[in-house]
Amino acid sequence: MIHPTTKTARGEQIARRLPAALAAALFAVASAPLTHAADPPDPTFAAMLLAYQYALPVYEVARVRYALEARGLPLNRLVHKRTLSGPNDRLVTGPNTDTLYSIALLDLSHGPVRVDVPDTHDRYYSISLIDAYTNDFAYIGRRTTGTKAGSYLIEGPKDSAAPPAGLPVIGAPTPQVLLLVRVLLMGPDDLDAAHKLQDGFHVTPLGPPASEPKPATPTPDDGEAFVAVVDQAMAENPPPKADAPMLARIAAVGVGPGAPPLTPALRQAWNSEFKQVEHAFLTRAKAAGAARTVNGWTSKPMAVGDFGTNYALRAVVALSGLFAGTPQENMSFVVRTDADGAPLDPHHRYRLRLPAQMPVDGFWSLSVRDLEPDGRAYIVDNPIHRYEIGDRTPGLRRNADGSLDIWIQHDPPPDDWKSNWLPIPDGPFHIAMRDYQPRPELLDGRFHFAAVQRVD
Repeated sequence: MIHPTTKTARGEQIARRLPAALAAALFAVASAPLTHAADPPDPTFAAMLLAYQYALPVYEVARVRYALEARGLPLNRLVHKRTLSGPNDRLVTGPNTDTLYSIALLDLSHGPVRVDVPDTHDRYYSISLIDAYTNDFAYIGRRTTGTKAGSYLIEGPKDSAAPPAGLPVIGAPTPQVLLLVRVLLMGPDDLDAAHKLQDGFHVTPLGPPASEPKPATPTPDDGEAFVAVVDQAMAENPPPKADAPMLARIAAVGVGPGAPPLTPALRQAWNSEFKQVEHAFLTRAKAAGAARTVNGWTSKPMAVGDFGTNYALRAVVALSGLFAGTPQENMSFVVRTDADGAPLDPHHRYRLRLPAQMPVDGFWSLSVRDLEPDGRAYIVDNPIHRYEIGDRTPGLRRNADGSLDIWIQHDPPPDDWKSNWLPIPDGPFHIAMRDYQPRPELLDGRFHFAAVQRVD
């Protein structure tokens, strides 16, 4: 594959230029394509803007694949992360701090792979299968297949070989697939047991060894490098048929499988106007509408992870929450304001009251993420190294009715409430709630979280 880097990391260049409001855009883009802003009068620029919006997720997947391969991750092999994510994990925004991750880069172009899973004895786990266009096209795990031991065959779109008898077959829409395993950690003393479960997951290629094409080095110009990376990625992973109308529009600027090579004029346009294209996309994304917000909490759009032709949402998620799961697996909410509508401020203290019974069949966790100048959100360190509070947090103090008061502040609360303290950074932040295996009342909006109360 073409390296999605030049003399500087292309993904890092994008991140440094993003406005701070981008972190909110994941939850602010409506399910309709971008139509709220007038197209630029220049037809070439307009086509470049459409191409950027369409192809950005493809580029981001290629960037992550290349970064993982550069770290030594072999194709069609599962590699385990043995610790929970923390402040130093910054390859992808917003990792959870509840599960151990395992990852495999699948290349199905030479044959299928077999995936074996252990019996987790009702412990939550999930395997999300993500195509080259960031769609979660299938899940294996507690919600979908149960927690008994089993084996599955993952085959590519052109695989015609007869599958081994008795194995359920999952067809992948693209030859390149990212397989992401999450295994729930039950508590601080559970690492050994969780590691043993991780060791029970296996990925075995059934075809000949996969090998990447010899990488080509793109020119150091941002726009031309972007086109080179996405063109090769889409040639290796043909887009879905539903994308044909969009591909016909963006082929005129050299993007897409079968698009003509860049002419000197197009090469100059991509290199000279690329920053303006990025800026125009971000401006339009922020104006695209609003998702459901109640008591300050904004919910994940229902199209996340199964985008269809919603290229605007797909592109924003690729930047602010790459590999976000579908709402059916993980319903996410974010709040950035208190009950009075004022932005959350690290110089104030807050309380959030959670009900005695949360509407989930899996688990839940409440976390704080900083908001960096580039607009992305990451885990931030704190004196007690607590990055979330959830249903497995030991020693939580409950009210008489079973409800939980979570104290969200920079300095420790009084001693009798320290067990319920969620520290915040000394700069901009937001609060995120993740609910795994959400119940219907959470998915359809009947359940509402309480507003965050300022208490000082």
